[in-house]
Amino acid sequence: MTKNQIIESLYKVMCSSTSSVSDSRVTNNDYFKRRVLGFKAEVEFENLMQSRSDTKFLEGGQLISKKLSGDSRDKNSFIYTTISSDNEIDYVNIYKKMSTWEEIKQLLYIKINLNDWETEQFETKKSKRPERSQDHILKPKFTFYLFNAVSGKFNVIQNGNFDFILNSFSISTQKVRKFPLRKREQFDYFNNYDIKILQKIYATRYFLDVVMRKAQGRQIIDLDGFVFINSNLFLVEIKEKTPISNGTTNLQSWQYGWDSRRILWYLYLLNKINIPIIYNVRQVNNREDRLFVQWDSILLSDFLTGVSWSNSRGGGGGEDTLLAPYTFFIRLENLLSTLLVIDKDG
Repeated sequence: MTKNQIIESLYKVMCSSTSSVSDSRVTNNDYFKRRVLGFKAEVEFENLMQSRSDTKFLEGGQLISKKLSGDSRDKNSFIYTTISSDNEIDYVNIYKKMSTWEEIKQLLYIKINLNDWETEQFETKKSKRPERSQDHILKPKFTFYLFNAVSGKFNVIQNGNFDFILNSFSISTQKVRKFPLRKREQFDYFNNYDIKILQKIYATRYFLDVVMRKAQGRQIIDLDGFVFINSNLFLVEIKEKTPISNGTTNLQSWQYGWDSRRILWYLYLLNKINIPIIYNVRQVNNREDRLFVQWDSILLSDFLTGVSWSNSRGGGGGEDTLLAPYTFFIRLENLLSTLLVIDKDG
């Protein structure tokens, strides 16, 4: 297995499952482009956390549920999953936290086996025309674990497969919608990353964009990651963007946005599992060059103290973003130092 094989499969899967619809409210905003480039901030953040001796990054999970029917008796029921090649034992504390949330009915850890991947047939479209071509992609291998909330342990599911999740949904008998293959060069930056990182990215997208697309009425909300800062656990949201400068060099007039839907979701999570949330922005110089400037970070609680509640701004994907002053954010290394001091002092 080579990097190029993984990147080529990722290219086919992501193109086939992702629209190129742009948002007229945001300059140079192509959803497909944003989705492809969005991995950079997450990988760079993970690498930074792993390079430190006082922090440990762990993969974020997915909360999967059915769309509610509208009946007042119908309540959310989530399956929580994590796709990673890490030792499952590292995730026990996270799963213990998740298991206290009454709306989560099953907790699965899906471990990526890094060796002996196979290939499988996969249909692609070369253009916007309806014709499809027979192609091939890599098929990752996994070991499935079920978390027991009583014992606090992971147990291997013998002969486990994705049916354990898909059986909770109706499976469409229609062909899954396909979008055409697009600019291959947008995936070139993946060559900069370790093959193990690429395997994790691809295995996760395979799960979400190949396996779960078969499930009717699925709803999936992802978590970017978790960080242990010494003994304390934090949930992290990771983005790459430029500050909203409003045409001025005065930093006090600059702002950062955060999708209002994500803020509501994180507030809900905070209430349910009591894990503090850190919003981390990989600041880049502009949308075209995307040269790294610095990491800007803020706790959710601090973002909310400065948010402009009376107005919002159009964000990517047709969503509104709530705005907070740029000056409320601090360098990531400074935030980590502050949290480490708090931890040390108890």
